[in-house]
Amino acid sequence: MEFFEAYDPEGLIFIAPLDVTLGEHTVVQPDLVFISGGRRGIVKEERIDGPCDLAVEVMSPANRRKDRLQKMEIYRKAGIPHYWLADPEDETLEAFSLREGLYARVAAGSPGDSFCHPDFPGLELDLAKVFHRR
Repeated sequence: MEFFEAYDPEGLIFIAPLDVTLGEHTVVQPDLVFISGGRRGIVKEERIDGPCDLAVEVMSPANRRKDRLQKMEIYRKAGIPHYWLADPEDETLEAFSLREGLYARVAAGSPGDSFCHPDFPGLELDLAKVFHRR
């Protein structure tokens, strides 16, 4: 989170539960949401009205398929530029970026790997810390 505070000091980070309204009948609750400072207007008192800049889902055995297939498709259609999947069971983090209307995996790693994202220069995550390994 420190990276995003320096990357965009006016940006906002939210941790679930918080509704993100992506359409008249589409409401999701990503585990973590980043809204850039230039898009703060979509933040309402009780929800976010529109696509966030980054949605992060933490997968669990009960929601793996839903996060990887259903939510990814919902976020793609809504135009969310960045979607990350954290899998505590496999200890992996995958980052997808919207490229010409489709998500492309642009970064991935597990503890011991260097996780750098091409769209966020300077972002380097220690995945051992992310997954609470020493």
